[in-house]
Amino acid sequence: MKKIAFAVMGAFFASHGFTAEPDWSKVTERKIKLFYPGQSGLEWVMNKADHSAVPDIVDKKRACSRCHEGDANEVGDKIIAGKAVGNSKAPLEPKPIADRAGWVPAVFKMAHDGQNLYVRLEWEQPKGGSFGMDKKNEVKVAMMFDGGFAEGAEPAMELAERAGCWITCHNDLRSMKDAKDDKKTKYIKGAALDGGKFMDLIQWRSGKGEKPVDGYVTDKRVMEGGKALVKAEGKKDGNKWVVTFTRALAGGGTGDHKIEPGKIYNFGFALHDGGSEARYHYVSLNYQFGLDKTVEGVKYYYNVVKH
Repeated sequence: MKKIAFAVMGAFFASHGFTAEPDWSKVTERKIKLFYPGQSGLEWVMNKADHSAVPDIVDKKRACSRCHEGDANEVGDKIIAGKAVGNSKAPLEPKPIADRAGWVPAVFKMAHDGQNLYVRLEWEQPKGGSFGMDKKNEVKVAMMFDGGFAEGAEPAMELAERAGCWITCHNDLRSMKDAKDDKKTKYIKGAALDGGKFMDLIQWRSGKGEKPVDGYVTDKRVMEGGKALVKAEGKKDGNKWVVTFTRALAGGGTGDHKIEPGKIYNFGFALHDGGSEARYHYVSLNYQFGLDKTVEGVKYYYNVVKH
């Protein structure tokens, strides 16, 4: 009788959004480098005159993480200081920011329980002055991911497998190189909700009274419509921040990708620290995850184990 009662209680709590995070001490951690990208829109990334790795990305279908996981910190330090990177002699940050770190070391962990995906991102706030653009939020953390693909198959958005969130970043966005509209935000060329050609977007904001975002990016960024984000929380302990997301695997809303076994999902993080806005953030390279699935030989892949 007790087992039945506990099962009924568990079903009730799950159906009403009451979830318990996993024991994070038992979840495998992954160290990453969040770095400052400056004005490195997709057009810069895919232009051989600017970026020497274009043949690797296009012809050899190699992911950015394969080449830059080791030196992302060096790239971020150069960009924020106004130094040129890649083939281009022009800096990716036209207004160097002397009092800010070029990169932030971070750790993420992911787990699932068959109903929800749990994501935890931890970092120490970098030294330096504040951007002070966003008066409401000292910190914002976002995660974007695609609709996944079966191993050996082509994803709905092929470039997401190699460039990750860069498929949403372009030179004509607000605060970017060719900006003409100060309100234009992220978009994906050729995107559509039909056929899974979009990025799912979730975001946590530190400001008092601010609500988490559950949206998506198609031909424009939409900060609502999703129903899968069960909970998003963040806290600061000393100089360390910890942000966690609880996201229903089933999705269910507009712009919600379904997360299911057997598929590989491309994803990335963005950290708006110090009240930053628009492109003034730290970003991860492209990573991949799957549920209870091992993928050999892909260092930027993370196996999300059931707990």
